Amino acid sequence: MAERKFFPMFENKLTPSAAVKFGIEWLCLVLMASVDDFGFSFALALFCGFVFARQNIIALAPAFVVACCVFYLSWWTLLFSVCPIIALIVLYFVYFKLRRNVPLWAVALAAVVGMIPYIAVNCALYGEYFLAAIAVLIALVGIFVAGIASYALLVRGSGRMSVDEHIALGVLTVALGYALSGADFWGFKLVFIVAGAALLVSSQCFKPQVTLFLSLLLGSGVAIDMGDIACLAGLAVLGVAAVAFSPFTKWSSALAMLATQGVMWLLDAYSGAGWRALVMTSVGAAACLCLPRGVISRIRALTGADDRVTYAGVVNRQARVTAGRLSAASDVFYELSNGLKRTVDISSVYNSDRLAHEIAHGYCGKCADRESCFKSLGGEDTYAILKPMAEAALSRGKVTILDMPPFITSRCTKMHTLASVINSSAQAYLQKRDASESAMVGKRMLSEQFAGIALILDSLAEDCARPVTFAGGDAEYLKSELLKHNVVASEAVIYGAGESVTVTLLVRAQDADKLAVARVASRALRTKLVLTNIESRGELSSVTLESAPTYEVAYGVAEKSKNEGEECGDSKSVLCPSLKRRLFAICDGMGSGESAAKASHDAVEMIEGFYRAGFEGNIVLSLINKLLRISLEDSFSSLDISVIDTINGSLDVIKLGAASSFIVRQGSIEQLSCTQPPVGILDGVQPLTSRYQLYDGDVLVMMSDGVYDVLEAKGVADVIDAVGTLNPQRLADSLLAEAVKKGSEDDCTVLAMRLFAA
Repeated sequence: MAERKFFPMFENKLTPSAAVKFGIEWLCLVLMASVDDFGFSFALALFCGFVFARQNIIALAPAFVVACCVFYLSWWTLLFSVCPIIALIVLYFVYFKLRRNVPLWAVALAAVVGMIPYIAVNCALYGEYFLAAIAVLIALVGIFVAGIASYALLVRGSGRMSVDEHIALGVLTVALGYALSGADFWGFKLVFIVAGAALLVSSQCFKPQVTLFLSLLLGSGVAIDMGDIACLAGLAVLGVAAVAFSPFTKWSSALAMLATQGVMWLLDAYSGAGWRALVMTSVGAAACLCLPRGVISRIRALTGADDRVTYAGVVNRQARVTAGRLSAASDVFYELSNGLKRTVDISSVYNSDRLAHEIAHGYCGKCADRESCFKSLGGEDTYAILKPMAEAALSRGKVTILDMPPFITSRCTKMHTLASVINSSAQAYLQKRDASESAMVGKRMLSEQFAGIALILDSLAEDCARPVTFAGGDAEYLKSELLKHNVVASEAVIYGAGESVTVTLLVRAQDADKLAVARVASRALRTKLVLTNIESRGELSSVTLESAPTYEVAYGVAEKSKNEGEECGDSKSVLCPSLKRRLFAICDGMGSGESAAKASHDAVEMIEGFYRAGFEGNIVLSLINKLLRISLEDSFSSLDISVIDTINGSLDVIKLGAASSFIVRQGSIEQLSCTQPPVGILDGVQPLTSRYQLYDGDVLVMMSDGVYDVLEAKGVADVIDAVGTLNPQRLADSLLAEAVKKGSEDDCTVLAMRLFAA
């Protein structure tokens, strides 16, 4: 974990970019402090805004003190400027110890506490009560304006801005224009240098309306300072000139601005229009023209629209490549699975025919009396004579002289040795055959597992091929719609479409849990979305929205153990593998008590694990059948799995040795039966898999053998009719009570699920 720093944004090394940033911030502080009468309040507001935006207070404090003292040099001014700094340092220290982020209201409160000496001196010594009140009001409003604007520019950086951030930036720009207009050196106003550079940069990097809006805001500040509304029109005309020629080159825009300023000089269009304004505008335009191309590119990248479209194409292209690779890997596992299925069962090689042939050739063929035996057999070897003995040895594990035919007992002088050879060879055959059968079981398991892996890879390939949108189109439209509700989404990623859409938004922490987020996103993307996850990332939060299910499932559970005080041998599972799936399972372990409970619990855990991994039902049951045979020995289980799709209402039923289930809907009861033996009893048993369609209000009832064996189908139907309600919990309780009443002596479990429109 990274070490949490007391002073925000403090670095041991001062990089060139950081030096430029701090230099601009120091100049802005000096500029605000230069405002007549309320320079201290303006500078304090901007200083607090910078500190709230995580700019280092130690680096900015000297600039704030110097800016205040330069224009109002006195011991009182030094005291006034130092006190807010101390209050802010104490505030940050307290919040640092609490390990919490400092809110903007706390910064404003600390600033007001720091202004107490300023208020006391102006009221007590000079009687300037109204002036002190206005100064505090300006500082408070300015802190919130500067804090919101500075945070948007310095912390969040690029991306769309909310309504409150737009307003704050607008007010701050007007204040900047007001302060710049007051910075007058022998008639040369600093505002025209800034306007010339800012309007020219804006016309080259941003949309035309941004440049026009900037010129109006700066002009408003100048008009307030000069008391002449014509100043607003003059700067607005400069903005129009910059925008009108921006499609050509920056040089054409610069010349258009200078020509326009020259015409206004000749016409004396507003107060301050003259050759000095033309000179200052020329200096600003020249400064912009001298900026390196890389700087302009970085400023233009703040919008990021074009690059983001390119990035989206790259991401989707790479996703398609990944999907292709996953699909190819899936084919490999399919081939491995099929290859293992085609493996010859070599256990068939170790049979009585081969054993008889080997002994006839290897033992009798080397006997000194072989010619006599072969001659008596018409020139054939002893295979036909030895085969019954080989069969007896392989079936019983041993052959004796009593199993030898008269042909051998009447003429073979080494029949005891022959019996020993047959027995030892048969034992070796049996060992090899057992080993071969074990290997074949392992190969069949591997074949099924490889097939399951192939299915998972196919599913992943399908997911990877789904398009991702985070630039242009729906993503930009979604962000603009959220802005109308004052929700700033700096990033919006849309994955998939329709019923399978997932949206990830990067928003301000205070916007993450707003109800408007899901509502606006649903309307913008024309599909109902629900909030599924909020992940905090400091000042920002990552919000995940997914397609809302059409249906939801209410369920009830009733269970009873066979013996009072013992654990129920049935295991049940209620699982949500995804937002669109609800899995219900009952595993009835053969027997009762702790051993049966463990057997059924292990089976349900395996089911959950495989479904979370995305395996299909047939593969899950096939693998579990093998795994339980190996791990649970003589403890067998029946499985009853129901998977409800909350998007379309489909029901997948997978049964293996389980009791019947029932679908209850208005006016009818449908029985879902299974005749297969429990899992683990027979190898290669195929599960019963069926798909049904459920509708709003339908109820699914699942039960273990302890309930069904005593009630049977008619008893279940009678209870459902007698209860007269489709409340799942009451239905489950009633079925269990009836089974107990009729003398059930086994573990009992009932699951009842009702589908309803979400």
